Amino acid sequence: MFSLSYVARRVAQSILVIFIVYALTFFALFVLPGDPIDNKINNPVSPLPQETADGLRAYYQVDQPLYVQFFLHLGRLLRGDLGFSLTNGKPVSELISQALAQTLPLAGLALALTVILAFAIALTAVFAPAAWLRELAKAVPVVSISTPSFLLSYVLVVVFSFRLGWVSSIQDEGFKSLLLPAITLAFGAAGALSQVLIRGLQKAAGEPFVTVLVAKGVPSSKIVLGHVLKNGSIPALTLLALTVGELLAGSVIVETVFNRTGLGYFTYASVRDQDTPTIEAIVLIVAVVYLSVNLVADLLYAALDPRILAHEAVTQAPSKRRLGGRIKEEVAA
Repeated sequence: MFSLSYVARRVAQSILVIFIVYALTFFALFVLPGDPIDNKINNPVSPLPQETADGLRAYYQVDQPLYVQFFLHLGRLLRGDLGFSLTNGKPVSELISQALAQTLPLAGLALALTVILAFAIALTAVFAPAAWLRELAKAVPVVSISTPSFLLSYVLVVVFSFRLGWVSSIQDEGFKSLLLPAITLAFGAAGALSQVLIRGLQKAAGEPFVTVLVAKGVPSSKIVLGHVLKNGSIPALTLLALTVGELLAGSVIVETVFNRTGLGYFTYASVRDQDTPTIEAIVLIVAVVYLSVNLVADLLYAALDPRILAHEAVTQAPSKRRLGGRIKEEVAA
């Protein structure tokens, strides 16, 4: 069972990291040369109207010192105000909501396919009865990691859109349009995850408890699915948490090939246009997602392996005893 102090400490660490990431992003963007608002006014393709530019200057108080602007941004952020885009003057929250509407379904489907594919590869590589099948499964992660995403994207588009005509390469056909980009993202993410799972399952399969369970006559399927899989998948939790953040951030290449304007493409466009409020909001959202998923992974670690909480208690016990000793000495004095 989780202790309140364990959860509170993890949450406090996450909040501190989010603050540091936001501060570093804010000051790094303002070091860049040039004035983003002036660049938009003088843009010959889609110039920003002068009245909109004046409104943005007044809103962000660009004439104030940098630290004043930082605390102004921070105060608005705490009230849920992400500001306005320097590109078109629209609320950043509205633009990000539009991008997330494209990214979330794709990231969710890609994550599900990643987990299914990674576990299928790992279980086959470790427990398949035929040696040739185990070796073949072990080679799949190498192929996955070495295959560029743009190459797989173009192959899928050519085969399933141009040759077979099963999926449109232009129109949005709902769930059907998510399959090809989700497969592309899942195939690339499953490689590293399956490698970690293979090592974890191999290590767990060689533990003494497996020998004890076999001696007790427990069926092999129950040993693998009920014990080895639980212990062997713990190291993969951290990598899975990082994969969630990567899938949410999206892939510019994949979204470009499949004609999707998700968070990945939106990030690229914001950096290209020096849209600092939008970049800050994107970095903040991705950081929150990364840290939230890693926090859940930490709690799952403790749930799957109670020794983690026991170790936390052991490491804190000496400091508590020293503190108690000092209190007693002060009272006695």
